Amino acid sequence: MSISSLLQPRKIAVRRTELRNQQSKILGKAKGRRVVVVSGSSNEDEEKYVLGKTYFEDLLTQMESLSETVEIIADRRLFNQIMNATDTLDEDLRLGRLAGVEEAFAD
Repeated sequence: MSISSLLQPRKIAVRRTELRNQQSKILGKAKGRRVVVVSGSSNEDEEKYVLGKTYFEDLLTQMESLSETVEIIADRRLFNQIMNATDTLDEDLRLGRLAGVEEAFAD
């Protein structure tokens, strides 16, 4: 699932009493990008989100990926090494200097 779709869930608002009365039906709506927003009062701090396992795991995976990207960018030395290596990739590929995955990880 793309980052942009992860950041735009379809919210389904329900009241806490509605959830209690129709729990199975309402929980079944939390699939894919659909998120059930349960409110108990007029206070938004009391809202709870119910989301499907796959959507939650996708969010965690993307957050981990973003965190790793930020760590690499924050490490100036590593980031500069990566950027310098990219300068020669096209030429290395053209000249056949790059090994395939099978070759690189062969026993």
